[in-house]
Amino acid sequence: MAKQSLGLGSSANDNTGDTLRAGGDKINDNFNEIYTAIGNGTTLNVSVSNPANGQVLRYNGSTFLPSDYSALTSSLDVAGNSIISSSNGNININPNGTGNVVVNNGSIVNTFNGTTGIIDFPTKVYYKNEYTAIGDAPAASTYTGYFFTVDGDDSPYVNINITAGGVGDTRAKLLTQYSSIDALSDVDTTTVAPTANQILKWNGTNFTPADETGGGAASQNIFASVAGDSGSTTADSTSDTLTIAGGTNITTAVSGDTLTVNFSGTLSTTLAALTDTDVSGITQGDSLFYNGTSWVVTRSPITWWELAAPDASGYNFTGPGFASATADPTLYVMRGATYAFDNNAGGAHPFRIQSTQGLTGTPYTTGQTGSGTSVLYWTVPMDAPNTLYYQCTIHAAMAGQINVVA
Repeated sequence: MAKQSLGLGSSANDNTGDTLRAGGDKINDNFNEIYTAIGNGTTLNVSVSNPANGQVLRYNGSTFLPSDYSALTSSLDVAGNSIISSSNGNININPNGTGNVVVNNGSIVNTFNGTTGIIDFPTKVYYKNEYTAIGDAPAASTYTGYFFTVDGDDSPYVNINITAGGVGDTRAKLLTQYSSIDALSDVDTTTVAPTANQILKWNGTNFTPADETGGGAASQNIFASVAGDSGSTTADSTSDTLTIAGGTNITTAVSGDTLTVNFSGTLSTTLAALTDTDVSGITQGDSLFYNGTSWVVTRSPITWWELAAPDASGYNFTGPGFASATADPTLYVMRGATYAFDNNAGGAHPFRIQSTQGLTGTPYTTGQTGSGTSVLYWTVPMDAPNTLYYQCTIHAAMAGQINVVA
């Protein structure tokens, strides 16, 4: 309701004002509205006893009491306004205990970690650490690891603790692509400036420009290591000499930039002069074949068959005429041709050519050399029977037929 005012009349005791009852009713109505608005109709829900400067009335569930404004009960929306301080005061955000300060911007979460003290900006940080003078930068002992630049100085700096030499906390100048090698603490190219083809040489205190003994670095002629069929050598100075010496029937000569190797011996010009060749008794039309040790004469081309015996059931043949290993095949040989049977099974399965079948068959040895336990060579006689047989002399199942053709 609207506030009700007492009718006081035009003048004292002129009987034009409110009666005592009407006036008391207005007073009651006004107080009833106040007690209903800020109380329960009977008792006020507001207490202003002993307030302190800057406090607010905060509802505790039953009564509004003077209290500090220390906790938000909902999100704070500044609605485009700023949070400011007065009298150069700080604006402090203090999480409780090890709580973090978290600044969110969309999906990006920036965290000031209350436990580790680490500030985590997961995207990018743009900052400028450039000072007018080096003395304006924070002290190395206070801000170790601090990186900064100085206006007008081409080299950046870092505050660092150097343990070597007991240097301790210091400002170290960093080298960049624009730095001079002279900026290194153990290099001095200022006292004596370098000239062309000089090198940096240690003088006991610093690396300084110096000539290289034996000529400038650009004109050195050295070798690292040279190895021969036996032995090797390594250059041990810039003026070392490598000697190329001749051997038996060989001499060497150097003229200018040319090394000439001369051979004064006799070269082998015939097969007979070779150490692994035996051509004794060779005649027109003969061939050479390798018997495992030397090249020897054969009267005709040789067909070489490999024999394997994985078990006692048969010989496996490989070689000319066989696409793959074949067990106890029927062989076809030509009169006048030579065949080699290379028995890889050796003495466990001796190989023999026979004129009759079986373990007790009659051996046929005409035209044969070598051994049935290693390599058996057989030049088929022109009068050989049309049918012969091969047999393992120990195992009856390892056998086959040989057909002799013209």
